[in-house]
This record gives sequence, C-alpha cells and structure tokens, in this order.
Amino acid sequence: MPSTGCLGNNPIKAVKTLSFTYRAPEALGALFENFRLMCNDAIRICDIVKPHNRFNLIELAHSALERYGLHSHYALSACEVAYSLYRNKKRRKTPRIRRAFLKLDNQTYTLNHLLLRIPATPRNFIFLSLQGSDYHMSLLGEPGIKRGSVTITPETVNVSLSREAPEVRPVGYVGIDINERNVTLSATNNHSCCFSEMNNVVDIRERYREIRSKIGRSIGQDNRVSKQLYAKYGKRERNRTRQRIHLISSQIVGFALRNKFGIKMEKLLGIRKLYRKGNGQGPLFRGRLNTWAFGEIQRQIIYKAKWEGIPTYLVNPRGTSSYCLCGSRVEPLADRKLYCPKCDMTWDRDDLASKRIMACAVPQVRPSKGSDEGERGGDGSNPPSR
Repeated sequence: MPSTGCLGNNPIKAVKTLSFTYRAPEALGALFENFRLMCNDAIRICDIVKPHNRFNLIELAHSALERYGLHSHYALSACEVAYSLYRNKKRRKTPRIRRAFLKLDNQTYTLNHLLLRIPATPRNFIFLSLQGSDYHMSLLGEPGIKRGSVTITPETVNVSLSREAPEVRPVGYVGIDINERNVTLSATNNHSCCFSEMNNVVDIRERYREIRSKIGRSIGQDNRVSKQLYAKYGKRERNRTRQRIHLISSQIVGFALRNKFGIKMEKLLGIRKLYRKGNGQGPLFRGRLNTWAFGEIQRQIIYKAKWEGIPTYLVNPRGTSSYCLCGSRVEPLADRKLYCPKCDMTWDRDDLASKRIMACAVPQVRPSKGSDEGERGGDGSNPPSR
C-alpha cells in the first residue's frame, strides 16, 4: 500500500516478485498433490478447532500432516496457507485448494545462479533449472536484496524479494488521473503528458470479450472444453494488458525518480458497485467498465515507486474534474473540455483533474484506522462533490 509516513529519508520496505519459467520434472507431480492435500487437511482442522493464530494451527495440525512424509517445512507452509484462507474466507462454504502449487520459506530452498534446490523428503532434494534473463540476474545480485518465500506452480517459479530503500524527500509532486482510455500526468514543474496507450488495453479487452462470447455460443454446453479455452485466452489477455500497463507505469515512476517527485493518485473506491446488474445500464457498457484496469495501474505504480523509495499518496477524488484550480465550478463543453467562467479558461478535463490531484494535501503522519487524513483538498478542507 502507499507510503503515508512522515516526509524525510526514512527507509521504505519494498517487496516485489521475480518470476522464472522452468520445465517441471516428473517428481514435482506427486509433491504438488501431497502439498495440496496437506493444505486441505489443515483447512479442515481450522474449521474444527478455530485456531487463534497461525502458530496455534501449527501445533494442532503438525502431527496430522507428518503422515505425508514430506520435509517438515511443508507442514509449516501448509498451515500458513490454510490459516490465511480460513481468516479471509468470505463465503460460508469451506474453501478448498484445487490448483497445484508449492510454497516454501526462505530457509528451505537455495538459489544458486539459476539452479533452485528444494527439499522433497528429509535428505532428498529436487533441483530445478530456471530460465532467466540479464534483468533477473542483475536483480538477484543487487546489494541489499533479501530473498523471501518461493511459490512454485507447474509453469513458473516466483521468488519474493525485499529491500529497504531510502525514502526520497520530494521536491515536488506528480498528479496522475486514471481514465478508461488514457492516463494523464501533471507535475509541479508544469510538465504534462497523456499516455494514450490505454486505448490498446481497452481494444484488447474488447477483442477477448468477443472471443469469450463466441466460445460460449459455439461450445458453451461442453464445460470441459470451454473451461480450457476460457483459461487459455484469459491468460493471453492478462499477459498482453499487463505488459502495456507495465510500460506506462515504468515511465511514470522513472519520471518521478529523475525529478525527485512524490506521486499522488485518486483513492478510487466503489467503482464496481456503479456498474452492477440492475443499475439501468446495458450489458456491453457494464462489461466494458467492469474490466477497467485502474486497480492494476495503481498497483504497479505503487510497488515500483516503493522499490525506488518514492512516496506515494492516495487522495480524495471528489471534485477533481468539477472545479477549476481557482475553486470555481467549471462548465462542461464538447470533446471532454471544461470552461471556467471566473478565469475565462478552457481546460482539458483530464489535464485539469491531474492538476487538482497534484495540488491535494498529503498527510504528514501515518493516519490512524478510520481516519480521513490525506483525503482532503489542497487547502486542507473537504473538496466539493464531483
């Protein structure tokens, strides 16, 4: 989540995941299945005994999980996964692990260059040859990097990395307005730019929406085949959209780092509730807006900024495109233009919103739970409604 601490050179703990591809050996198949069963057994124990914390679950379930004969750290990881699902379940139905994966803490595996060693049973190891690039090697060899847990799926190996980056003392700020088809940036040094690459993301989503519709019409009765096709094209859609968003977020964070600017974005809440079925909107309109990737953009910007020590803030979005910088209410014109009668100025809607976001006040201390600090207008008062 965004940094909201005091301005200064305090270190910011940043976390990112490094993903490798590899070719899974046959020995991993049984290990995947046993770990899945261990997690489900631990979940059933959670439902019965209602543990107070993860360590309580480990004490209660460890003896029952030893019967699988795996390395003892798999029991610890299975209890961690089970307790996380138990605490976060939103449905009355007991959650179950269905996908194949492994999770191990940083004391269990060794990663030497691109050779990963993981235990199977006591004193029995499996070696995985990872496929990495120069970027992977440079990040693994960077000083101050700490390795966390590793998560292994049949296709990828994901290593968690963390470091404490010195917080950049911002000399200015960048305001970012996220829209469906563009991302607009305004900075303290009067620099403004618009990333229209979001158009490509929308086009990709619309293209794959049509593909899913064709799959449903043609082979919707065959659940097995349609599920495979949905998964195949869904993975392609995620990869292609995330890659384009990655290019946008990297440029924004790079600009902020070069100029030592903090980053401000809107705290967008309740967007999905606006486009539910029964709100009087068409299915195509709801489908388009419900696939708006504003959350992915903010997620990438926040974690990349934290990795570089750049403070990020989420501010109240109310009134960002309804009022001029002078405080007067603007009048809408055609082509997403706004007119301020007091200033006699014509604004681009997105440019005005990014400038107002940039001018919003930021908290000087970490807000307490339930506080609205950091969500006020540039003068410290609540901004008018949008």
